[in-house]
Amino acid sequence: MTAPHARRNYVASGLVLVLAAASVGWLGWNRYAAGAWTTASVTVDLPPGEEAESLRALLEQTLPSEGMRVVRHLDWRGWTSRLKPGRYVFEAGESVQKSAVRLVTGNREAVRVVVPSGRDVGPIAGGAARHVFADSAEVAEWFVQDSVMWRVLPNTYEMWWETDAEALVTRLLREHESWWNEDRIAAARAQGLTPREATVLASIVQAETAALEEAPTVAGLYLNRLNKGMALQADPTLIFALGDPSIRRVLDVHKDIDSPYNTYKHTGLPPGPIRFVDPRYIQSVLRPASHRHLYMCAEPGGTGTHRFASSYREHLRNARAYQSWLNQQRIFR
Repeated sequence: MTAPHARRNYVASGLVLVLAAASVGWLGWNRYAAGAWTTASVTVDLPPGEEAESLRALLEQTLPSEGMRVVRHLDWRGWTSRLKPGRYVFEAGESVQKSAVRLVTGNREAVRVVVPSGRDVGPIAGGAARHVFADSAEVAEWFVQDSVMWRVLPNTYEMWWETDAEALVTRLLREHESWWNEDRIAAARAQGLTPREATVLASIVQAETAALEEAPTVAGLYLNRLNKGMALQADPTLIFALGDPSIRRVLDVHKDIDSPYNTYKHTGLPPGPIRFVDPRYIQSVLRPASHRHLYMCAEPGGTGTHRFASSYREHLRNARAYQSWLNQQRIFR
């Protein structure tokens, strides 16, 4: 029969062995979790709107074989249900523990969203949606809305990769509100314009000249015409109304189109912008050049710049010179 003290020794010895085994196991797991799992940068995109099981499965499919250490760590900690959507970039040498923690706390990467300026909504929406989860067709549906188009400011923004179309537009509208601060609103008011009207005019200025240094002069010219009650007679608005950007030479027949964007027939500004406007051109409307010019004509030679005139007689001379150059180049439309 085993003596009581002997039994106590056995129990104590067993406990020591269990504790030692647990300690070794804990140290081993801790070393396993603290160790690096990748020798190269790895990027994983976890889309929004997915169940936790789907996100875990996507991790298994996307991560290299060593990345299963991260998945097993998530399982062991019971964290799988807490996976957050987003783009995660795991750098070389990152530990299992750090990667797992980032996945459940949403410590993800921001991406650069470039919203280009331009005339056609398709490429603009495509450029905006290219680096986020948003569908470009859905973005385009938002951008064509009259209440949205004039408020989209082409620029480069940082957003989360999982941003969808509605969230992208919401962010852009928020940026618009921020851009139109009190100083800019006051500058527009000083020109007799609302922010929307300033944007519409800036869209014409940008369509008229690709030379940014010339934009304040063009803006000043159009403001002079508006202040005198003269029609803007802006060729880019006709081209927009006709829906034919290939037109290089506006003819009298083009001026007959029945459209509110025909600024030869209708005085004042057209009802909306004719392109997504670079904010620098809006600035040219807010800070226009001061002069007495009322007329402009493209410079012969295809330079993209213009000759300006204060009298119609001077303008006719400039127009004849440009038309002669067009004829020489055999540009008839």
